[in-house]
Amino acid sequence: MRLKKIKLAGFKSFVEPTTIPFPGEMTAIVGPNGCGKSNVIDAVRWVLGESSAKNLRGDAMTDVIFNGSSSRKPVGQSSVELVFDNSAGRIAGEFANYNELSVKRLVTRDATSTYFLNGTKCRRRDVTDLFLGTGLGPRSYAIIEQGMISRLIESKPQDLRVFIEEAAGISKYKERRRETENRIRHTQDNLERLNDVRDELGKQLEKLQRQAAAATRYKTLRAQARELKGQLAALRFLKNSEHIEALQKQQQALQLEVDDLVARLQGDEAGLESYKIKQLETKQTIDDLQQQLFTTSNAITRLEQNALHAKQRKGQVEQELARIGEQHELLNHSIDEAQEALAVSNEALENIEPEFALKEAELEHAKERFEDAEQALREFNAQARAQEQTYNQLRQNVQQCHSQIQSTMSMQLRTSQRISELQEELKQLDDEDFANQIAFLEEQCSELDFDIDETKQLLQESNQKVSQQQGEVNAIEAKRRDVQGQLQTALSTKAALEALQQDASNNEDVLLDGIEKLWQQFSSNQTLAPCVESILQHAKDPVVAKSHDIQALLQNHAYLPSGIKVFTDKAFVSTARIGSLAHALLTETSRNESSTQRVPAFFNDIYLCSNDDELAATIETAFNNEPEPEGIAKEFTSVVSPSGLWASSQWVVKPGEASDGALQRANKIKALVDSIEETESLIDEIEHSLERAKQALEQSEAQKQAIQSALGEKENQRAQIKNKLSLLEMQQEQQSTRTAKLNDELAKQELMLTKEEEQLAQLSEKLELQEAQILEHEVHIDDVNAKRDANERTASELRALVDTLTSQNHELALKKQQLENHQNLYSQQVTRNLQQREEYIKNKERLQKELTQLTSPEEMQEAELQSLLENKSELEQLKSAKQSSLGDIEQWLREAEKGHQALGKDIQTRQTNIDKLNIDIEGYRVRANTILEQLDETQQSLKSILETLPEDAEEKRWQEDLEKTQANLQRLGAVNLAAVEEYETQSERKSHLDTQHNDLTEALETLQSAIRKIDKETRTRFSTTFEQVNEDLKTLFPKVFGGGSAYLALTDDDLLETGVTIMARPPGKKNSTIHLLSGGEKALTALSLVFAIFRLNPAPFCLLDEVDAPLDDANVGRFCNLVSEMSQTVQFIYITHNKIAMEMASHLTGVTMAEPGVSRMVAVDVDEAVAFAEA
Repeated sequence: MRLKKIKLAGFKSFVEPTTIPFPGEMTAIVGPNGCGKSNVIDAVRWVLGESSAKNLRGDAMTDVIFNGSSSRKPVGQSSVELVFDNSAGRIAGEFANYNELSVKRLVTRDATSTYFLNGTKCRRRDVTDLFLGTGLGPRSYAIIEQGMISRLIESKPQDLRVFIEEAAGISKYKERRRETENRIRHTQDNLERLNDVRDELGKQLEKLQRQAAAATRYKTLRAQARELKGQLAALRFLKNSEHIEALQKQQQALQLEVDDLVARLQGDEAGLESYKIKQLETKQTIDDLQQQLFTTSNAITRLEQNALHAKQRKGQVEQELARIGEQHELLNHSIDEAQEALAVSNEALENIEPEFALKEAELEHAKERFEDAEQALREFNAQARAQEQTYNQLRQNVQQCHSQIQSTMSMQLRTSQRISELQEELKQLDDEDFANQIAFLEEQCSELDFDIDETKQLLQESNQKVSQQQGEVNAIEAKRRDVQGQLQTALSTKAALEALQQDASNNEDVLLDGIEKLWQQFSSNQTLAPCVESILQHAKDPVVAKSHDIQALLQNHAYLPSGIKVFTDKAFVSTARIGSLAHALLTETSRNESSTQRVPAFFNDIYLCSNDDELAATIETAFNNEPEPEGIAKEFTSVVSPSGLWASSQWVVKPGEASDGALQRANKIKALVDSIEETESLIDEIEHSLERAKQALEQSEAQKQAIQSALGEKENQRAQIKNKLSLLEMQQEQQSTRTAKLNDELAKQELMLTKEEEQLAQLSEKLELQEAQILEHEVHIDDVNAKRDANERTASELRALVDTLTSQNHELALKKQQLENHQNLYSQQVTRNLQQREEYIKNKERLQKELTQLTSPEEMQEAELQSLLENKSELEQLKSAKQSSLGDIEQWLREAEKGHQALGKDIQTRQTNIDKLNIDIEGYRVRANTILEQLDETQQSLKSILETLPEDAEEKRWQEDLEKTQANLQRLGAVNLAAVEEYETQSERKSHLDTQHNDLTEALETLQSAIRKIDKETRTRFSTTFEQVNEDLKTLFPKVFGGGSAYLALTDDDLLETGVTIMARPPGKKNSTIHLLSGGEKALTALSLVFAIFRLNPAPFCLLDEVDAPLDDANVGRFCNLVSEMSQTVQFIYITHNKIAMEMASHLTGVTMAEPGVSRMVAVDVDEAVAFAEA
């Protein structure tokens, strides 16, 4: 996985959308200082989840948003997107199948951050989880910013440990462990709460158990009371049934009497009914006759009306003809009169005109006089209204003055009360004395100041002592680290030698019991070890059998090692020939009684010379003499030197390398063991010294802490006293201020009281004046009203005169109008009369024809009318006879009904008695039904109760038993009837909670087991990674520095919590701490560590921000070579000002700031630039 490009918009100085591509494995970002190069590093760190604005060189997270420049306005949001090439599938999980992966972060002015993965909104945790274990993160070793190199070297052990953890890929384990710990904590909290609930529930169960017992007793008594109530109700039901039975017998006797009376009444009613039928039939006959009479009368009336109408119409026609004749004559006369009246009207109209003009003049004069009177009346009314308004205003003023006087008196009362309150408060303030309290506290404060100065002096001395002891502890710890480094080296060498020695044992596990290597029979003699090793190697590493019987070895030869000589115990001797190798070995071993005192017998045949030259001379002089050897050659078959050169007259064996022999390795191992023991002893002594120094430091720090605590307590006391003093002074000042305010207010209130008294006096005077004015205005109002009344009378008289004249004038006008109308009317009448005369002539002819038609039907109608009148007379005689018969029937019915009513009264009396009995029966029946309903409500059956009811049961005794039972219930008091069910419910809940408790306990054990597994995996991975990084650091450091050494060390034995320290010694230096290195040396050391981590777990890319700044050209060259070498597996993006580093890059990306405050990119392809320069 590699970084393809970065997209920025509104991020710091990159205001415009900018894309920075990274096509190569080594991209250098260059540009002048302050142009925004480091903002690229900040952008990557920000997208990967950085939450601290301080690490982004800001005060708040919104500081990453472009804040404007001299020519640009601020923007509202900032966004950065990283695009990765994931074709290699480095990212696991759901994004493993994506060849390209984008991570985007956006922030707005309200500090709201939003993350996106491949365009999908996500959480910050999703982004951090995505890169866990890859080496990428906001604070991982893959991003080395300005100043981080020196901070990396000088960082605390726990901070340096973070880089090892990230390289080991256990950051995700730590995250899981943190989540698991949170779950454990939550589970423990839940368990504690559950235990609290269980304890509380247990107490409730005990209480509920007691309540349940009381409830059970209550239910038993209540059941007993219920049974007694049921039986008592049954007894009362039986009693009511007996009463009902007796009353029903009385009711039946009365009912028999009623039935007899009813039978007699029914007999009488039969006679009455027959007469009533006759009465109805007679009435029906009368009604029928009446209907016939009505029909006949209607027919007679109709005929009479028709005859009358015809007669009337004939008369009307005759009258109309006579009238038309008369009107015709009158019309002729009227025409003559109308013509005469027209002439008279014209004359009268001419005579009335002068009189009408005179009356109009009189009316006009009267109207003028009336208007003058009206005007005067209006003026008098206005004066009266003005006087009335003034009077009302004066009355309102008087009322207002009364209200003001009342209000002023109330204010005067409140002011007096306020003056009393102020005087009382001033008296209370005078009683408080703060001066003595302030003086006492100031004295205490002075004493504490003196004690605090002394305590500070003691604290300063204690600090110096602690600093001195801390220096001693640091020196001892540095010495311990050096010795531990030596011990680590010795242990590593020892382990390597023991591994070689194990290989040299030639699979010792397959040897028979009692057989061991021959070299193991020798002590670790450093001087003779080479010659022994040379002889034994030549003998193909023989072995020794702890047996004297050669036959036993021959019988078990199948189990012997192939091609190796096996010696028995008889092959060893304890005495040796002087000058032989055996003699030298026995002589050496005799000095150490613990060593084995025997050597192989054939060592007696080998002569030991002092050096190689002597060996050659011995071979020349002793073994080459012919035909008989002399001297040494007679006793020995070969010669060996201490260096391991072994020879005879016929052969020679060259010794192997000094470190090849098992015996020499054994000697070295023994020496290392002795050295390790001495070093461990030295470490123990150092540990003891360190422990003593730490104890002394702890004691000093405890003393310092005690002094600091005492100082803090005294300072707290002083602060409390000063607070009290400030409070008292403030209270004193407040008292003075309050007193002054109260005095001012008291003076104001007294002044206000004086003003109110003056105002009250003024209002009283004003009230008297206004009341006098009211009296004066009442007199004026009376005068004005009198004048107005006189004027009203005058106006009324003039109004009457105007009305009279108006009426006269109106009459004349009407008369004139009438004459004019008469003139018009007479003219019209003449014309109309002429027209009517013509119409009269036509109507006369029509009426004469109608009169002829009305004369013929009269004779026929008279005959029919006479027949109907005779029929009507007969019907009236029949009706009269029937009405007389009806009267006789009704008289008999009245007498019969009197006897019938007497029987009815007797029946009603007895029925009333029956009804009373029914009421009594119903009362008893209601009581019985009530008892049954009560039994039904209690779900009891009367039948079952009666079956179980004893024969000697008495209501009184049962009532006494019921009262006793109820008394027992009352003595129980308040009973929780739900206790039984609640007890069962809570018991079930307790069982459920117990199950939950077991589940939580199991879950807690599971989580703790997961913690242990995580811890085990973390220890294993951390230990492996630490060793690997340490080895790579030891390899890379000499490569970078051209020599020297560096190593990592743990500060604690606990691999989960131990910190990591780094120690580096450049060539020729023996510094005791890494802080003594120069800036360039620290930078190269840090780079060695970072690249060592990258060797183990290379991150997808590495960002370097001016890490070559403190390096000279030679070291920059080494740095570039190392980066170039590692770029085969890691993508490098670095910011630099160094030309050598620029030359190393495959791509250059420039950052400019041509516009102040705005960064832009300038891309340069180095290969194209070189080709262009060469062309």
